[in-house]
Amino acid sequence: MRDEIALIETIRRTLPGCIIVGDSTQLIYAGNFYGDCDRVRGWFNAATGYGALGYGPPAAIGAALAAPDAPVVCIVGDGGLQFTMAELGTAVDEGTSVIFLVWNNDGYREIETYMLERGIAPIGVAPSPPDFALLARAYGMTATRLGAVSDLAQALTAAALRSEPALIEIHESIIGA
Repeated sequence: MRDEIALIETIRRTLPGCIIVGDSTQLIYAGNFYGDCDRVRGWFNAATGYGALGYGPPAAIGAALAAPDAPVVCIVGDGGLQFTMAELGTAVDEGTSVIFLVWNNDGYREIETYMLERGIAPIGVAPSPPDFALLARAYGMTATRLGAVSDLAQALTAAALRSEPALIEIHESIIGA
């Protein structure tokens, strides 16, 4: 969980006063327990109880429309984004500057872990993800796939300077690498 909190802290340091909107994903679960918020109404999500996959992208667009002067970062997993992928197009159409940070762990890792811990054979927890960078580009937004965790601050800064929607994908495999 320390790695996940470090990523959230990188977002906060890089984009002070940002609004972080979360989907049901590992980063958000960690942030709900151990994250710090530097802004009133700066952290919201539906990742409690059973959560609501797909909530983050449309909620982040709403936050960006409601607070156009604040940077908005949507933390969404690869599985959750597949529930509302079309919202990438909405973000472009509405001229929002949401930064979609896609946490890619190749499926519904929390659900898979839960099943394994209870001796249940995992099924339906590894949907094939699309190429998210290619998908974002198809909607006309810039996209970056991080090669190292240390590249996150630079990618966030570049995305925020564009004042338009952007997607940054971070694969779980580069954490701790």
